[in-house]
Amino acid sequence: MDRPRRHTIGVALAGVLIALAAGPPVAQADGPTNPVATSYLAKVTQVPAGLEPKIIDGDLRIWLQVVPSKTVVVLDYRGAPFVRFSRSGVELNHNSPMYYLNQSPAEIPPTSLGPSTAPRWSRVSSGHAYRWDDGRLNSLSKTALAPGTEYAGRWTIPVLVNGRRTAIAGDLLHAENPSIVWFWPILVLLACVLASRRLRRPELDLGVARALSFAALVSIAIAAISLELHGRPTVAVVQFVALGIAIACVAWGLRRVLFAPTGYFYFFVIAFGALGAAGDLVTTLVHGYVLAALPAFVVRAGTVLGLASGGGLLLLLGRLGAQKRARPVPRPARDLVAGPVGDDQVQAPVAPVE
Repeated sequence: MDRPRRHTIGVALAGVLIALAAGPPVAQADGPTNPVATSYLAKVTQVPAGLEPKIIDGDLRIWLQVVPSKTVVVLDYRGAPFVRFSRSGVELNHNSPMYYLNQSPAEIPPTSLGPSTAPRWSRVSSGHAYRWDDGRLNSLSKTALAPGTEYAGRWTIPVLVNGRRTAIAGDLLHAENPSIVWFWPILVLLACVLASRRLRRPELDLGVARALSFAALVSIAIAAISLELHGRPTVAVVQFVALGIAIACVAWGLRRVLFAPTGYFYFFVIAFGALGAAGDLVTTLVHGYVLAALPAFVVRAGTVLGLASGGGLLLLLGRLGAQKRARPVPRPARDLVAGPVGDDQVQAPVAPVE
């Protein structure tokens, strides 16, 4: 493959990497209400037969699947029917206060609505699963807890199963924030990069930039796997596609950094991608529970790696750009041999022909 074509492909892949880093991952497509870390985590401990609930986003939402043979009605905060599961699918009651609170953006429900208000059902799905925001999961998170307390309390969501009243219930757990020690590696690495800059060695700058780029690409891969393989409650096909694109870009970047000449532009793209990916995960360094596909330690380590390597590359970009501008450009040999000799041109000596 010729050099111009390789450069075009490199720019295209770099653009994809920038887009993946700049845009929110699929797992966070709904915005900041889809956290990657939280201090509170709701757990299900009581489930009626035939129901399969899953807690989403720590303590914000619940997903419920019901076997088609059962008719299940979930009651809202005021005891009115909110969502109904039956053989025909899933229906929402437009006269439930929770219907208004689950709109985007949330609306203030009329005060006249209550358990005695006649339901106004509307089918929203022919399937047998539905997800909604439920404040009963995290209502206890607003109470003060003693330092070191893990158990915050018990939550309950009342339901009617074939007309019989029962409940989905569970516990709300609390985790202390991670240690501030997680931020120390970032400061140490940035200090080391600044120290290497003071030596003013072009070879050292390039070597450090390659090492930081390798670490940055690893952090991007960790972020992509952590976010795209985290289901809410399942992993969609588009998330697998986004993960495949991200891993392909990381593989190309590693090959470029390790085995090919890497210029100023590529270092910039890698730094931008690492900082963007780490920015999506930065809350994992300040909250106790990590909501990702990988273990919490791996996610936090990848976040620290992305912030440190991306920031270090930005510190080196000015030096690398100056070295590129200062590098002499060789003149073509034909310009030294052919042409008349002028005031600013020296003609190369030609050996006599024997």
